[in-house]
Amino acid sequence: MDDAAPALISAWLDEIGADTERRGEREWSVQVPCTKRGGIGVLLVARERSLGLRAFVVRGPDRAHGDVYARLLHKNLSVRDWRFGIDGPGDVYAVADTPLVGLDADRIDGLLGALSTLIDETYESVVRMGFDVPEGTEFRPPPPPVPT
Repeated sequence: MDDAAPALISAWLDEIGADTERRGEREWSVQVPCTKRGGIGVLLVARERSLGLRAFVVRGPDRAHGDVYARLLHKNLSVRDWRFGIDGPGDVYAVADTPLVGLDADRIDGLLGALSTLIDETYESVVRMGFDVPEGTEFRPPPPPVPT
């Protein structure tokens, strides 16, 4: 891995004004705002030749597992950089990888923006399909914390 990559990635995250927390020498946590879900945490990991991005989307569904996973696999066909995946318990993640060569602030900003759009396009339908959601429930971000 290029020794300059972590410093460059940190600078680019600062340049785009990302809400970032440094997690390690090659790791960052970034909060990405979404209209339907509220903020979504993204782990960025600088590897030898690529930057990996991973975001927890929703826990494994309570019902209609096949329908939920089919919806996400179908969505994978229409998105460029991000793809949905599941872990052992069935929790849903969005993941992306991009080469370090050619990486810059605009590319990182584009990836984070694309994630926000992807979550806004899929979150409500996945939750309604996979969980008991009362009729008429409106999806919107949680209210900001009240200052103490």
